[in-house]
Amino acid sequence: MENLSENIQTLFSYDTELSADSVEWCPHEPHQNVFVCANYQLEEKRDDHLESTVVHRTRKGRVLLFSITADNGLKLHETVNCPAVLDQKWCHERVNDSSHLGVVNANKEVTIFKLNVEGTSLETATTCNVDSDESETLVLSLDWSTGIYQSNEPEIICSDSKGNIHLLHLCGDSLQLIDTWNAHKFEAWIAAFYYWNTNIIFSGGDDSMFLKFDKRVGNQPVSRNRSHGAGVTSIHSNKSKEFIVATGSYDEYVRIWDTRNMKSEMSSIKMPGTLWRLKWDPFLQTHLLAACMLGGVHILNVQDIERMKIVGSYYEHKNIAYGADWCYSNKEFCDNFDGPGSSILGTCSFYDHLLCISKFDGIDVK
Repeated sequence: MENLSENIQTLFSYDTELSADSVEWCPHEPHQNVFVCANYQLEEKRDDHLESTVVHRTRKGRVLLFSITADNGLKLHETVNCPAVLDQKWCHERVNDSSHLGVVNANKEVTIFKLNVEGTSLETATTCNVDSDESETLVLSLDWSTGIYQSNEPEIICSDSKGNIHLLHLCGDSLQLIDTWNAHKFEAWIAAFYYWNTNIIFSGGDDSMFLKFDKRVGNQPVSRNRSHGAGVTSIHSNKSKEFIVATGSYDEYVRIWDTRNMKSEMSSIKMPGTLWRLKWDPFLQTHLLAACMLGGVHILNVQDIERMKIVGSYYEHKNIAYGADWCYSNKEFCDNFDGPGSSILGTCSFYDHLLCISKFDGIDVK
């Protein structure tokens, strides 16, 4: 039997000090060797009084900006302190010639950063608070509308711990909240655009519901799917294959959907652990990178949708593997680093605050 762990070899590892939950590579040349890793740390302070004990909780975060090169290895350029980060995504295309990073946090905020020309620093462009309620709200996920269609005024969709979905519009350095609606009974773990038609928005929640919305007809879902056996945690539209969307769930299954028939999935595969993040590869969109929490990180070959199979496994993360992303750099760049393989991955895990950069041998990258 093939040892799938041999297909992924570690290049660098790094102790992020605080719990790590997200890795995202910049998609734009010449900074495709640049990435961010985010932290989420819950700190508790106890105040003991004569009659009671009060526990004060602070959700602390950071965004760490790194690069990798053959000469300098893994290099930390900047640490941005902020409220605890739940998710972050680079805008797929440049906005007004700048690389933009969207970050959502535990303080009800969506913040947009710009990467400087040298790729060594993040500048805060704008921040929007999505909830005026005094109770705690964690913004859990975000996605940009630019998976296929470039825009200098893109939209952002995000989800929160109250089950709400928020639609925002970036215009210049102004981020405006356009609409908010309640979608799920419990946490809305994920919201994502259908890249082929960004009027279509998907969401997944802890109520096990996979919902499809159409902005043109209001805020009620146009389809409700109950196929997932537990919370829906990840949704990613395929930018090369129209109608194809992947979902991941706490029920340990990856499912592939045809948006023309949302009653049941095209195919599914049981993974070695509960899903948190799914990412189509940025090259041909034939492989999925899956962060499976306590079950490791894995790569699925989805060229034949009916016969999906795991082709790479990574078990360096001994704790909850939340973050996973593909580096956009080509094979020529990857060849500068030791070992076989034509693609580079970034992954991170939570309580052991471990960031790993590795090399995958098993995908055709030009």
